Amino acid sequence: MRTRFEYAHLLPSALGGAVLGLLAPSLALAATLQVGADKTYKAVKDAVAAAKSGDVIEIDPGEYVDDISSIKVGDLTIRGVGDTRPHLKATVPPPNKKGIFVVELGVGPVTVENLEFSGAKISEADGNNAAGIRAQGTDLTVRNCYFHDNQNGILAGDGAMTVEYSEFAFNGEAGYEHNIYVGAGPKFVFRGNYSHHVKSGHAVKSRALENHILYNRLMEEADGNGSALIDLPQGGLSYVIGNLIQKGPAAENKNRIVFYKGEGATNPDLRLFVSHNTFVNDGSPNAAFVHAPVGTEVNVANNLFVGPGTPIKTDDPTTTVVDVGNIQTEDAVLVDRAGYDYHLVDGAAAIDVGEALDALLVPDSQYVHPLQTEMRPVVGAPDVGAYEWGVDESTTGDDSTTGVDSTSDGPTGPDPGTTEPGDTTEGGPTSDDPTSGGPGGDTSGPDLTTGDSPTSDGSAGSDGTTDATAGVDGTDTSPGEGDGGSEGCGCRSDAPGGSAALLAGLAALGLAGRRRRRV
Repeated sequence: MRTRFEYAHLLPSALGGAVLGLLAPSLALAATLQVGADKTYKAVKDAVAAAKSGDVIEIDPGEYVDDISSIKVGDLTIRGVGDTRPHLKATVPPPNKKGIFVVELGVGPVTVENLEFSGAKISEADGNNAAGIRAQGTDLTVRNCYFHDNQNGILAGDGAMTVEYSEFAFNGEAGYEHNIYVGAGPKFVFRGNYSHHVKSGHAVKSRALENHILYNRLMEEADGNGSALIDLPQGGLSYVIGNLIQKGPAAENKNRIVFYKGEGATNPDLRLFVSHNTFVNDGSPNAAFVHAPVGTEVNVANNLFVGPGTPIKTDDPTTTVVDVGNIQTEDAVLVDRAGYDYHLVDGAAAIDVGEALDALLVPDSQYVHPLQTEMRPVVGAPDVGAYEWGVDESTTGDDSTTGVDSTSDGPTGPDPGTTEPGDTTEGGPTSDDPTSGGPGGDTSGPDLTTGDSPTSDGSAGSDGTTDATAGVDGTDTSPGEGDGGSEGCGCRSDAPGGSAALLAGLAALGLAGRRRRRV
């Protein structure tokens, strides 16, 4: 997606001149601060301290040891440059007792790109909950980053957050820490990521009011000892679409794969939509693939369940369950189940047997390892699971054996000067335009049978599983628990330095908010 400044050359001269006049103060003040051995700033924290709203901080490759930053201004981008990610490595407990990057209360939007975070740990007395990024602000986007061997990869509070094309591995410690933990913010988007080998905790945990978990690889693999792969303890309007989700044989919690509304406070909307995922259970036969102790609606459609276990489990007899197009099998005819390649092989039972779904639940992308997505082909009737087999005749470069399209978003994530997955002309469930509907924006939610469903009033329920560590639970209001991130688009009328006139001009020209849903 283009930033608000990059549209100027597309506008007619008169409108462009007017818009540039409105933006001139912001353009004049913006600066690029460079960090590296031969740059103005030798430490990241010094550049962060000097930054002003609208600035960009660029960091050269290298190790930045115990370089701890407090981010206090919004409309800020911090990115690694060069061939390898700069590595922010903590070897001692962060003095702030929170994390390597701390986005302070009320700060946003902030974008963090192409960085590696490791080693963030604090004592049990201080909370056992240090993070690569502690997000206490209003609006955070994280893209193409690597979080490993921290107590938490990201620990976020009550802000909006988007995380794309990033890896989370070996975070956690005592079972109350996770690869990523999000508090009760308005919206959480988790797209194109690889989260694996969390230590005792969850691969993804979110208390957000609205969750969009799209096209990720979430796994424990052979030796991971995690708990749920996706834990949404307070419910919320939640879309789980197009993911690869694997429960491993060494998991500490062997029975939960996707766990919805299991403990804590209750979000007002208790609707869960799970479509076109490939689930593989390499562990206990007692596992539940989708377990919702409480929920108004649990909609499960066109998922491929591989291995033993219960596909859908609900504990509340009043929950409306929609179960369509799902397949459970021990032999799914995958390319390499043991190697975690879950593409279909010719002749697989999942090919061309999926049900026609509400457009909001139809995936337009599929995961490519590592940390990429590609357009999902459209070949005959929909295939069940996260991958479509075959070649889309409207595109080129497809692998006719596995259905892999060779054109994809690269491992560095989307170029800020191009459209991003979900903002393409294909639209689909990754669209982030609230006016376009779908898992990126429509809060009404689809109905697989008769149309939109009434909003839930939210009923209580808990299985007793809690986050006992202070500052980790999203309901904890102690100092240090804060907010998270955003959609990542620079075209924001509410951002510092933004311009409603610019967006109005773009809309008039048909340049802003243009999306098409595949039908």
